[in-house]
Amino acid sequence: MKQLLEFLPLIVFVIVFRMSGTTLGVGDFEYTFDGIYTATLALILATVLQVVMVKLIWGSVEKRLFGVAAAVILFGGATVLLEDPVFIFWKPTVFNWALAGLCVVWHVVRGKSFFQALLPNDIEMPKQVWKRVTVASTLHFFTVGAVNLYVAYNFSMDTWVTFKLWSAILFTLIWAIVIGVIMGPHLKETENADDTTKTF
Repeated sequence: MKQLLEFLPLIVFVIVFRMSGTTLGVGDFEYTFDGIYTATLALILATVLQVVMVKLIWGSVEKRLFGVAAAVILFGGATVLLEDPVFIFWKPTVFNWALAGLCVVWHVVRGKSFFQALLPNDIEMPKQVWKRVTVASTLHFFTVGAVNLYVAYNFSMDTWVTFKLWSAILFTLIWAIVIGVIMGPHLKETENADDTTKTF
């Protein structure tokens, strides 16, 4: 459920964008959906609501989600206030490239994978495996950012909006599979070792 909730703002973003030109009225008040600008405003509101819901349901909010929310508010706010879509175009790229840089710097400075700080402490794997996790994650985040810019500047806005939703799901799935392949055998070894210890 938590993973599905993460895609809620993107789904809202796409739906509202598709309503461009639609006019809604309540009494004397009327509002016409203004394409990328209304969609971006909806994205900001949905992201804030997402953070609130995660806090209420699970009691805490991951730093990564706070980072996503901050990026959405900063770049989305600039797009809405300055009426320039370039900021929301660049948001996924800046955020993903920042994560790629964090993975590299963390590994170089601390000598271990950034994901060691995020995953449970009882997960033990050789340094070479953690290094592969860092390399795979860095390539993933860099690629996502680069592909986003390519689509944003070479295709229509309508195509980019659709890509924004489906690429988030597809790239996340691919990355999860790759990380699972890298870590899987070692996690099984850890489980087997724990089971052996419990028998004594």
